[in-house]
Amino acid sequence: MRPILRMSISSRLFLVMLLVSLTLIGGMMLAAQWRFAQGVRQYVQNEDAQHAERVVQALSRLYSLRQTWEPLRQPPTRWRGFLRQTLQHEAFEGRPEASEPNPRANANLVALARRLSLHDAQGNWIAGNTEKFSNAQRLPIVVDQQTVGWLVIAPPKLRGDALRERMLHELNQGLLWIGLFALALAALASAWLARHFLHPIRQLNQAAQELAEGQLHRRITLEREDELGQLAAQFNRMAQSLENQEQDRRDWLADVSHELRTPLTILRGEIEALQDGVRPLNAQALTSLQHEVGRLDRLIGDLYQLAQADQAALKHDMRPLDFFALVREAAARFQDRFHQAGLAFEVDYASSDGHDACLIKGDAQRLHQVLANLLENSVRYTSAPGRVRLLCRQDRHELTLTLEDSAPGVPTAALPRLFERLFRVESSRSREHGGSGLGLSLCRAIVQAHGGSISAFHSNLGGLGLRLSLPLAGEQK
Repeated sequence: MRPILRMSISSRLFLVMLLVSLTLIGGMMLAAQWRFAQGVRQYVQNEDAQHAERVVQALSRLYSLRQTWEPLRQPPTRWRGFLRQTLQHEAFEGRPEASEPNPRANANLVALARRLSLHDAQGNWIAGNTEKFSNAQRLPIVVDQQTVGWLVIAPPKLRGDALRERMLHELNQGLLWIGLFALALAALASAWLARHFLHPIRQLNQAAQELAEGQLHRRITLEREDELGQLAAQFNRMAQSLENQEQDRRDWLADVSHELRTPLTILRGEIEALQDGVRPLNAQALTSLQHEVGRLDRLIGDLYQLAQADQAALKHDMRPLDFFALVREAAARFQDRFHQAGLAFEVDYASSDGHDACLIKGDAQRLHQVLANLLENSVRYTSAPGRVRLLCRQDRHELTLTLEDSAPGVPTAALPRLFERLFRVESSRSREHGGSGLGLSLCRAIVQAHGGSISAFHSNLGGLGLRLSLPLAGEQK
């Protein structure tokens, strides 16, 4: 078994197809031989029955004249002479002008005469062949509508027939050449099929090795619609995904380095200014330092939480809770913030059954973090005077929270990227507002952990719209 396992796939495929072809060809040769032997036997039996019918007619005439079988009983030469006289014209059939009988017909008739035997009406042997066969043919001899005897034909011995033996030998020889020719064609077809199927596999193997070595730009071009073509397409999609992930990793490292460098640079500048005496060491200087340290702490905290979410290690205390109450609490905490920012804040929530409660299963602290991030974005990035509208709706299967604000808006191309880490719209929602570009990414991770979804769209108020959907308590798995 081990030597076979060490063989290449092409060798195994070639060997299997060759063995299958050899088995089919061998089976066809055996079936052809068996069918030929059955056909010859049937032909001989039909031919014997035709010749024996003449003997039956002659025996009927003889019995009608003598009313007994005694003239044929003794000696045996009488029976042989009777058969020779009856069958003699068969040997000359087709050769009326020939002085010698047809050799083939004569040989067949002599062989038939040796297999004939005469039995009386009770089945007792009278003359002819003395052997007994269970599969012998029995032809009745009828005189005046009464069976007076039986002509028994023993089965032919085909092995003793030189002509039939030669025909069988020629058939076997022909089948052998045909089988060898078919086997050669099968070998060529097997080799071609093995190469045809394994060529793309070798390409995939080579491409996989190059991909493992870091050549993420490697792609496979296969113009085929079968499973191998689908596998090549999946490989290309995997390679593209790996290339995108590698690019995202590099961008992520660059962005994180930049985000960490900014507060650290400010902190170093402030400390150097204090050391050089450029700025006095007072409460205002300490407040500035504390602000930058807090910004750095928030950034590191967000990065840590996103890393935990990626590793499915971000813990969630899933319990039944009223989401409407959570929305009311968050809206009340941000009411003064919106008023100070010069923004009109509207809150509207309702359920399809008219109740003021909306039960879901979730982590209250994490969901409050999501609401706080969304509302904080609206406070920071909406220009005054402006409007912010928070709508919360419940139907039979899920609740939907929609947050819309007024100008400035977000370009259409930037909408799908708002939930990417460290992505910010530089035109109006820029770094100067203090955001790190991680809030919406963290919101998406928390919402997805609750079995929901979050998306961005253009608000009817002229700014950004965010839609959050969560399944109800009875719909969560």
